[in-house]
Amino acid sequence: MKNFSSRMLVIINSINAKAVGLPVFILLATAWPAVCKAQLKILELIDKTESASFTLTAHNSIGLATDTARAFFISADGLAITSASLLANADTLIVSDHKNSSLAISRVLAVQQMANLAMVQLSGYNSKEDNFLSPARPPFDARGELMIFSHESEPSGSLNIGRISKVIQPFMIGRAAIITLKTTNASRSAPIINNSGSLIGILHKTALSDESVLLPSSLINNNDWIAINQSWILFKRNTGRAALCSAHYADALILQAEEKWIESARLFNAALKIRSEDPRLYALRCISRYQYGNKTGAEEDFNKALNINSNEGFAYYGRALFHLKNGQSKMAINDLLICLEKDGSIAQGFVYLGQAQQLANEIKKAYASFSHAIELDSLLSEAWYERGRTSMQHATDQTPALNDLQKAARLNPFLPGVYTLIGDIKLKRNDYLEAIIEYERALRINPRDDLALMNRGLAYFNTGLKERACSDWEKAGELGNPMAFKLISRHCANLRRNNF
Repeated sequence: MKNFSSRMLVIINSINAKAVGLPVFILLATAWPAVCKAQLKILELIDKTESASFTLTAHNSIGLATDTARAFFISADGLAITSASLLANADTLIVSDHKNSSLAISRVLAVQQMANLAMVQLSGYNSKEDNFLSPARPPFDARGELMIFSHESEPSGSLNIGRISKVIQPFMIGRAAIITLKTTNASRSAPIINNSGSLIGILHKTALSDESVLLPSSLINNNDWIAINQSWILFKRNTGRAALCSAHYADALILQAEEKWIESARLFNAALKIRSEDPRLYALRCISRYQYGNKTGAEEDFNKALNINSNEGFAYYGRALFHLKNGQSKMAINDLLICLEKDGSIAQGFVYLGQAQQLANEIKKAYASFSHAIELDSLLSEAWYERGRTSMQHATDQTPALNDLQKAARLNPFLPGVYTLIGDIKLKRNDYLEAIIEYERALRINPRDDLALMNRGLAYFNTGLKERACSDWEKAGELGNPMAFKLISRHCANLRRNNF
């Protein structure tokens, strides 16, 4: 065992939190067998994942180490996943941090450019002794703890515990997440498992922001891999190696999903220096440029993308977002319809189409667009949120709206506004205590949510907690909510006099 203290931290965290507060001797007498069993299971999961993981170090032609990344096996014939950028300039790759000392890279099978991943094959793999990991079928739980099998040089060791701080949805990558854990670049492509031992993600490190990002393990089985199937010797001579193995594409998409428009545009610039005739890169940079106000540059990218490939739908997508941002719903709808006619698989495009249709008061069409986005990508929390919000505003029966909003909250518990809307539905149903819980969740995400404060105050008032209600309304009033002052003058004046 490489890091006993980290292992013990995992074990301690696995103890049921509900047992806290019981006398120690009762806990030991009643829960110890179950705790021991859970601990042993976690240790088995850790050992299995560690035995499937290893480190790859790139060396240049004179034998100097130039880069390091993690890797892990995904099949019984020695297939493994690692960082594509590790392969960009390597002359040799040395395997370490694995009990099997005979491992060596033999082939490069495929590259996933948008996620900076490579699929390689290693010789020397022993299917009877060496383990491999299989991607989890269910999506990762955004509230659960994560175990990241980092590089052994990390200050906290080779096994780290992390939590998700934000869920994002980068183009062509899917539902991903920002992790609170800080690691070095040597830990990229480390496997991430949950407390059940399922492979739920792959660690990515962004160059500009130095963030730790969970890439979904479903990427391993998607259709966006570029087939290479060359021996390592031949791949080193591949003239397209630098373009295939650049990390700029993945970093730019992640920063764009975080709405860091200027930073993402810079990385698309860097990617275009390597791949100057890629229409999608121009179309994606067009999106970022429109969003931070560089309309001239965005129009140049729009035209360039279409000159290279007249069927590039993303170009219209970028211009549609610009129109939507400026309240030009009809123009946004026109561009989105062109975009989705050329590429009907862009789920987020149907979300924006629905938003534009709502602005144009085309409610039934908007609902249909949100529903189609869900059909394309059932993990897209914004689609569930927007459909739920539409149902809430225009349908008599609020049950479908509540179901959609709760689904959105499960997929992205950090989604602004979702808990406020759930609380509003429960408030209308006179479920005041449940509504208060939802508003508290909303305020943990955004303490300046004046609607959550206003309506939590109403829920408090209806449960007899008038002082708390007045306190919430005062805070909502300070944030600029005009209704708050009416409620304060109507219900809180006598309360103030009595307190005085």
